[in-house]
Amino acid sequence: MSSMYRILCLSHDPAIVLEPEFHSGADGQARAEAAVIAGVEGHQGCDLLIGRYSYPLVEVGCPRHGGETHRLRTEWLDVVLLRLVGLAYRRPDGTPERLLAGQVARCWSSERLHRLRHELDLPEGTAQRTSTK
Repeated sequence: MSSMYRILCLSHDPAIVLEPEFHSGADGQARAEAAVIAGVEGHQGCDLLIGRYSYPLVEVGCPRHGGETHRLRTEWLDVVLLRLVGLAYRRPDGTPERLLAGQVARCWSSERLHRLRHELDLPEGTAQRTSTK
């Protein structure tokens, strides 16, 4: 199945999908990752992720950004799991769902998922961190 990769800018709320498109037949994943690492014109210093689309969006990648050394490769997560993590963030602190979200969420903070809510097709208010304290 052919995929298309697009860069997502999470410095906007909601996140915006940037041009260009990178197609899988032309080494699209590697080209999208390289674009994020090099910096995208007009989005220097922005919080950038990569979406893999087979329409609809099927995965989101958290790439290494320029100068980052702790992560050597892009961390990909399936959209279904991201939706579950987003919903888990709505649970009260200390619940098993919330604890699980914290374990999965190295790249996937509640803020990031909230900004991705339209791309992930999450209901409004999903992934906004709640607190029972």
